[in-house]
Amino acid sequence: MRTIILSLLLISLCEGQNPVEAVSKHSSLPVENINGIEYVAVPAGCYPMGNPFGDAYHIEMPVHEVCVNSFAIGTFSTTRGDFKRFVEESGYRTEAERGHGCHVYDGKEWKIDTAATWRTPGFPQGDDHPVVCVSWNDSVAYAQWLSRKSKRTFRLPTEAEWEYAARSGGRLEKFAGGNDVKVAAWYSENSDNRTHPVGQKMPNGLGLYDMSGNVWQWVQDWYGENYYRESPRRNPTGPSSGSKRVFRGGSWFYDPRGARTTYREFHLPGYSSSHVGFRLVSCA
Repeated sequence: MRTIILSLLLISLCEGQNPVEAVSKHSSLPVENINGIEYVAVPAGCYPMGNPFGDAYHIEMPVHEVCVNSFAIGTFSTTRGDFKRFVEESGYRTEAERGHGCHVYDGKEWKIDTAATWRTPGFPQGDDHPVVCVSWNDSVAYAQWLSRKSKRTFRLPTEAEWEYAARSGGRLEKFAGGNDVKVAAWYSENSDNRTHPVGQKMPNGLGLYDMSGNVWQWVQDWYGENYYRESPRRNPTGPSSGSKRVFRGGSWFYDPRGARTTYREFHLPGYSSSHVGFRLVSCA
């Protein structure tokens, strides 16, 4: 029954079902395991996207109503173990491995390390840690491989989908799961300058972990400084073109500001760093 409900929710996203108003309770959302990765079905809804908390960075404004169709999103960030299976089965080499290097923190400053990759990001990682040193392009390659393997559609979430999910279905939550960053996130004051296994902090109301902190997460959208003023209400997907892609959620390195559910950052799609990863959404 749980799988049937999830499939109906996913089909509505692919076929463009009209959203309904944001739901307020998510304790019994269906969950499905796809190729060893857990996904939570998120009902459609409308919510005020942007920062209403009075401490907004200008690109978090203005607050504007957005409606998204239903989708399913990974319970956890894509892990090192998930990514390892992709590499072993496909032979894929990340942009960092092809000579671009990865940005790492040496305890004093960030710098490009040509020897750093998702395998060696500058600190120890187990397979249950979020994968890092992956670019936006690498993330898309992983999604395309998983789509072919599973015969269903995987992709990065839109920025609107990501924020809606992080805010437990559009609630006014400063951090994913509430207003206490220490409970919700690994960030600069408690991380010891490294990633941690996924799922150790408190989940949000949808049952999603690490939407605040641990690692930034690439999303689908191009970055546009004025896009919030121009965004369509229904299923916005970001500007049609640009030079940089958005990532969301904060990281082990960043202060509490970055862990806010509304905070936005962006970089070139070929950029990789030891505090940037991703998670995927799915359609049936």
